[in-house]
Parts: sequence; structure tokens; C-alpha cells
Amino acid sequence: MQDISIKAQNYKCFEDELVFESLKRVNVIIGKNNSGKSSIIDVIDMVTTGEYSFEQTSWRNNTRPKIIYTSTITNEIVNRVFPGNMFNGQIGVNINHNTYGRHYIGRQISWTRTGGGNRASELINCQDHGINPSLKTLTDPDYHRSLPSNMPIILEGKVFKRIAAERDIMPESDNETMYPIMPNGNGLTNAIQSFLNHAHLPSSLIKKDFLGALNEIFAHDSEFTDIVCQLHKPSKMWEIFLEEKHKGQIALSKSGSGLKTVITVLASLLLIPSMEEKKLNSYVFGFEELENNIHPALLRRLNDYLYRASIEHDFMYFLTTHSSVLIDQFSKQNDAQIIHVTQSDGKATCRTTKTYIENNGILDDLDVRASDLLQANGIIWVEGPSDRIYINRWIELWSGGELREGTHYQCISYGGRLLSHLSADLPELVNESVSILNTNRNAIMLIDSDMKHEDTSINDTKKRIVKEFEEIGSLAWVTKGKEIENYIPKDIVNSFWTIEDSPQVEQYSSFFEHLDDLSDKEGTRYSAKKPLLAEKLVGLMTKENLSPILDLDKQMNEVCKSIRRWNS
Repeated sequence: MQDISIKAQNYKCFEDELVFESLKRVNVIIGKNNSGKSSIIDVIDMVTTGEYSFEQTSWRNNTRPKIIYTSTITNEIVNRVFPGNMFNGQIGVNINHNTYGRHYIGRQISWTRTGGGNRASELINCQDHGINPSLKTLTDPDYHRSLPSNMPIILEGKVFKRIAAERDIMPESDNETMYPIMPNGNGLTNAIQSFLNHAHLPSSLIKKDFLGALNEIFAHDSEFTDIVCQLHKPSKMWEIFLEEKHKGQIALSKSGSGLKTVITVLASLLLIPSMEEKKLNSYVFGFEELENNIHPALLRRLNDYLYRASIEHDFMYFLTTHSSVLIDQFSKQNDAQIIHVTQSDGKATCRTTKTYIENNGILDDLDVRASDLLQANGIIWVEGPSDRIYINRWIELWSGGELREGTHYQCISYGGRLLSHLSADLPELVNESVSILNTNRNAIMLIDSDMKHEDTSINDTKKRIVKEFEEIGSLAWVTKGKEIENYIPKDIVNSFWTIEDSPQVEQYSSFFEHLDDLSDKEGTRYSAKKPLLAEKLVGLMTKENLSPILDLDKQMNEVCKSIRRWNS
């Protein structure tokens, strides 16, 4: 990840548009057809290769395009650019250049690159405010060139690989030479047959690694036992065949597009680095519309595999998509961002979505329907948005980061007062209430007990829900304390509010009244902003400081066990 912004100026549908505020491990680009998503991938291609080749047809307003970068000058850059053994010159008499250059640490600089045989960097702007105006460092021709030339761009020096939205894997002619795998899938059949049939290439990469990854992604939808390439005669065309348990060999040309998409992605991660003798962290990937003709559950598993590979091998990738599945998977990831691209009157606009409202705008753009919840592996019903924040963090901690919302489960807020309208009975037995099982047959219910004393009990609605969940073998978790906030450890309260040795909130007490007693009006302040408080506190939570609290450890083990069962 890098704190560098990228702006496209006069390029295709971009007039003077900030495309990226920063770069992250996963960059999801969402928008309608013809909104400009592919043009963003083109920009990343140019930045990575450093060519900056703009065909005349890509010019906007009959002006040559520019890619403009903005970043912060660091101590390392100053030491590299401003010599410590140089004095005098244009910046003034008896002035050490490095000492002077250190005035620029932390300041913003904007520049552009040019490609081709005469690569160069052009300074556009540098924050000079507060520096002695008589000392014009950056008017020195050497510094004017060397400072922007030394500004790092994390993509540069990498190899860019792209999978196009229009792709296929077809039989290919017998060829002794293994040619490159193209973005549309051309060359992939020949690559696989080469690994299988040429002695100097590791066939285990296909038979073991490739096949293992394929089965991991398809989970229990399919089980592939072998992958082979066979030569058709007299056409002399190679074709890929997959042997599936209980089905025998099936030609890839007779298989669905979803399988071909998964194979194409795996070829990018496993075969291409071996063919080019490079490590995966040498690459930047651009994947266009992986969801084409692929089931949402399979898409989740494919993207989960891709994300885990990016962490293990430390590479960055870009996804263009129309799919809400990717919003769910990456909207809460710190190392991912969602770029919403819209276009009006032939001009594209990009916005990095950071709020719930902005994400809703994307969902409207993609025409997402509530029925999409049927495609989730399972649902955790929670009272409100703060419960969702807590349960997601706890699942992350108790599963060691293995289980994530959007990939392995979804959360739905039912609102405390609406609980009476829900039922976990069999759908055919539910007449007036909303059937939980009609939404998804895999479910967990998290309910605040709202008990104020040990000798009280939960109300009849909650008793009914617990009984119905027990009858279907599912978990209805009624908090052992009054509310979910009663699981917040005192150590976190002490740390966040800088309080010395406060007591743990009592089991049946209001957490917010407890907080008012500890810090004047803090409980009242946050009682109406529970999600804000949850966002601030979950980062301080660990399994160690949470486990001793009430029944949290027991319940979280059951929650994670259920989610793993949903995901086989």
C-alpha cells in the first residue's frame, strides 16, 4: 500500500480526475457499463510499465494526456536528493543543501512522468509555503528534475498482467514453443500442455498445485481428480480435459464459463510466474469482471483465494466489477478500497467510497436486490449496526482471521422491536411472521437479554425464538449480560478513556450509565452513537482481554463452529 494519489488528465473519459487517493493491496473498481472502469485499468497498465503511450484516439480536448502523481516528501527522499556535502549554489551562500532540503520533509509534491526512450519527470507543484522565499531550491535545474524523479511509485518496475472481460479457453494448435498467455485466454491451453508434456517443465505444478487450488475454490460443488491435455487428430489441436469424480473426463470446451474463469486466474498466479521465472510479488494484476457467468458463491471463494494469495505473496491487484459480492467482501478490509466510477455527459468521475451512504449509492447503481441474501452461505441476525461491528471483530479474533463477512457469512440487522415479527419455524408453518429460514436456512440469532436483575428472565418473544432455533439445530445467543456492550472489558475502557483501574461493568447494568459514572456524560454521548463507539473500541479488542468476560468465549466458539459448518 502507498500513500500516493493518481490523477488522469485529458485521457479518454477523464478530463482532470483524481482516480486514486492512494493505492491499496486490493482496489475494487465498480460502475455501470461504459462508465470508465477499463480506462482505469489502462492507467494502471501505463504506470506499471512506465511507457505512458497515449494514442491520438485517447486524447481528450485534443490535448496530450498526463498522469499526475501527488505524494509526500520523506526523510529518505531528501537524503537521496539533497547532498550533505554540498554548500552554496543557487539556494544561497554557505547553506548546506541537505539541511535546506529537510525543510521539505512532510510537504506535498506533484509531478508527472513521460515514457519511451527519453523517460523523464516533470515537477508540477511543491509546497513552498513557510520557507524563506529568497531561497529558491526547486528553481535549481538539477533539483527541479531530481526531486520528482526520485519520488517512488510502488507500481513501477512491476510486471502488469491483465485478464480481459471477454475471455475464453479454446483448443490450440500443436506448438513446440510455449507462447505467452494473453488477456483473453489465448495461449493458456498451450501453456498447460507444455507443463504436462515437456520434460524441462514441472508437471507437478499442474497435477498438484493447480489441481489443488482448483478443488479448494470449487469446494464441494465439484471435485476434480485429474487434468490432462489431449491432441485431436487430424486437426493437431490440443484440448484441456478435467476428470471429475463420478463424471469422468470432460472437455473444457464443453464446460461452463465459470470454470474457465477460475482456470484463467490460477494460470495468472501459478503458471505465468513459473514461465517468466519471476516471483509473484513482481506482478501487478488487473482482473476485469471476473463475475461474468460465475455463481456468487463461487465468486466469493475465488476472491477469497485471490486475496489470501495477495497477502502470502505480497502483490497488488485491481478488479473491475458489477458485482455486489465484491462490495461485501472488501468494504470492511483495511487493505482494500472501493472506487465508484460514474459518467455524465461523456465525463467520468471517481470516488473512493468510505461511508455507508456512498456504498448504498453503489448498490443502487448496480441494481442490487434484497433477494441476494439467499446466496449467502449463512446469516447472523443482529439487533443493530453496532452489534454487527462487534460480532465481526470477535469472529475475526476467534477464527484467527479465517472467517470473514461477505465470504463466509452475512449479517442482517433486525432491530430489537421487530424480533416479534420473526419466526424460525418451518416456512410452511409461518403465516403472519417473517420466516428466517425463507431468507436463509443457515442462521444465528444474537439477542440482547435486556435483563436488569439476576432474578428476571427474558421476555416471551425471545423465549420463542430460542426454542425455535433449538428445534432446527441452530444457535440463538441471548447475551448473558444486559446488552452486547456488557462484553466490553474494563481494560479497554481504562485505556480508551484514560481511567485508572475502573471496575468491570456489572452483568445486568447499563454500560452507558456505567460510563457516565466513570467519565462525565461520555455514556450519554455514545448511547446515541453506538456504531461510532464500536468502531473505536474494536481495534483495542483481543481474544485475551475478551475471553474471561461472561460467556463470550463459549459462544464465540459455537459461532465459529456454525460458520465453518455452513462453509463445509
